[in-house]
Amino acid sequence: MIDGRGIPPSALESELVRLARKSVEEPARLDRTDLDPLRELAGDGALDFALVLGAFHFVNRIADLLDVDAEALPETLRRFEWLRRLTVSIASRLVGRMDLANRPYPFSFEDTLANARPVLGATRSWEVELEPIRARPKIVEHFALALAERERRSSLDRATLARIHATVEGSLPASIEEVSSFHPRPPDPVEAFAFVGTRHPARTTRAMIDALRERGYGDLGILDLATAIADANAWARLHRLFGLKADLFYVADGDPAKAGDVARDAPGK
Repeated sequence: MIDGRGIPPSALESELVRLARKSVEEPARLDRTDLDPLRELAGDGALDFALVLGAFHFVNRIADLLDVDAEALPETLRRFEWLRRLTVSIASRLVGRMDLANRPYPFSFEDTLANARPVLGATRSWEVELEPIRARPKIVEHFALALAERERRSSLDRATLARIHATVEGSLPASIEEVSSFHPRPPDPVEAFAFVGTRHPARTTRAMIDALRERGYGDLGILDLATAIADANAWARLHRLFGLKADLFYVADGDPAKAGDVARDAPGK
């Protein structure tokens, strides 16, 4: 703001808002052409913007599904305005000292892919399938690290992970009406968690969490479910924007499941 007047957004900012809005209101309709206006303005940097967009969908869903409050202070202390201002000031100073500059990625597409093969497996023609993101090999590393983390730390079996991705793909909104209105949830607690986490994660209820606990999921299991749902929602947007096959990064090696089968079999389809 300058003299009480808003500064008109730049062409780049306008395109980023348009893409972010579509990723929320009708993500099922996203495709590679949605990045074309950004490519005209930012070149291959459009891929970076898409990755950041996916990251926000991931983080925000974790917060909503697990009811993580956006406030850093406990609720009982929020009424003290001076304390809130103090915490904001301290946080601003800390962030101001961080080096947030962008740096060139040091590895080529071929080198990154070679390093990622132990995680990605050798059953696919990765050079061909990942060609749309060749200009940003760090995206390949990002997905490989996410897969490695899932394999090492998630308590969920691969069948459950595949079911979550299927539910997310089948529940992905195609219109603002599907985001803003209410719809029947799948009867299965895990699929209901994924459905709500895709359509309107802020509406997650205590009863939904209790139903998961009745199915044997403890705190760690519920955290892993929320993480898988957030991951699937980020990926659902990214594979559309990048023009990648939907089954590239979430179907286990050797599994013949295809994206069309996954979406067709999802609840609500």
